[in-house]
Amino acid sequence: MLGPFSIAVIALISTGIVDTIYLGRLEDPARPDLAIMALAAITFGFPISFIGNSANIGLGAGTMSAVSRALGQGDIEKSRRHAASAILLGLCVMSVLVTFMLLIAPFALPFAGARGEVAVMAYEYLLIVMPGLVLVSVASMSNNILRAGGEALLPSSIMILGALINIGLNPFLIYGWGPFPRLELQGAALSTFIGNAIAAGYGFYLVFRHRKAVDFVGMTFLSMKRAWSVIGKVGVPAAGTNIIVPVATFAAVAIIGNVLGEVDVAAFGVASRAELISVGLLYALSACIGAITGRNGGAGKTDRVREAFQVCYMICLVWGTGLAVLLALFAPQIASVFTSDDVLIAKIIPYFYIVPVTVFAYGFVFVSAAGLNALGRPMFGLIYTIIRSLILYIGLIAIGVWTAGLVGAFVGVAFANIVSGLIAVFWTLKKAPMTAKVS
Repeated sequence: MLGPFSIAVIALISTGIVDTIYLGRLEDPARPDLAIMALAAITFGFPISFIGNSANIGLGAGTMSAVSRALGQGDIEKSRRHAASAILLGLCVMSVLVTFMLLIAPFALPFAGARGEVAVMAYEYLLIVMPGLVLVSVASMSNNILRAGGEALLPSSIMILGALINIGLNPFLIYGWGPFPRLELQGAALSTFIGNAIAAGYGFYLVFRHRKAVDFVGMTFLSMKRAWSVIGKVGVPAAGTNIIVPVATFAAVAIIGNVLGEVDVAAFGVASRAELISVGLLYALSACIGAITGRNGGAGKTDRVREAFQVCYMICLVWGTGLAVLLALFAPQIASVFTSDDVLIAKIIPYFYIVPVTVFAYGFVFVSAAGLNALGRPMFGLIYTIIRSLILYIGLIAIGVWTAGLVGAFVGVAFANIVSGLIAVFWTLKKAPMTAKVS
């Protein structure tokens, strides 16, 4: 599963990287700081949009947990009813959440330090991106329904299709190539919306027509209520777990934006996007482990569940270490890919020497959370994430910014990764049950 899905995740996160590269090279004689303003705006807006994405990821974890455990118990019809109910649940939850987030965004952006034209650009970006997250819920649930059955290629194709469309449209809508208008940051948002819409339609086709993995006809009000309860027992805490990460990121951006300034916010945003290079495969790993732990835990094979965790931790360590070396060796070249601004490049480079070497430990946290979510035990992941993001990440970044500026923030991220990763590994292997809760 990891092979094709890692390609899919890398394709997906490449959209954010490509956005950053194109926006970092925007030029306008009337606005000499346009690139910095665009990068700062997307950095201010990203945590808010990521909250919606995180809710989708959490609901997807609940869907995978419910469907994979039903399959592990040999109940195909129940798995199909759970799958159908999951799609409806995603649409309902995300419609409410997106509406709420758009209402509070005008107040949240100034709180984070966004001012003037940058605040306007960030909000206009969110007005396009956020409604698309309702459609993302369909793609996300479809993806997890397929992965719960152990499939790799089809769910990966959903993500790859959306990413390729997004990346392909980017330069046309950002720069105004050909007959398209120059939309700059709004162009990046529109590319994302269109890619998400097409991926959602394709994903629904796969689960409904091609694999017939969902059953709306056999679903009753009572079965839907039961399914929502089963999905929610994992999905709600998992969504809370995932939402904690962008909330912490928003807090970090607010600290940097209010203490330092827009240039540092832009540099932090670029560095965070660059980090996706090293965590791509680890995100894919966390998306795959649930199918293994959920089905084996549902079948009572606890030795295979434990082995899955151990193998994934080893992959985190090997991959994270290898990528950290490469990123450190080519730090100046990588930074210059994202922007041609010498001030930004100088501020970004220290990140590659400090944070990537600890990313393997951050991988321990979300791999542990994903594996335990599929077992129907989401509280472990919630606690791990609270420790990492709300306590260590925010606290250490605040201390770092006030004592050493942006470099201090990078050091804070590194320490948060190491400490939380060690806690996650120890508690998962020594204290967490390896059995699945019966749905």
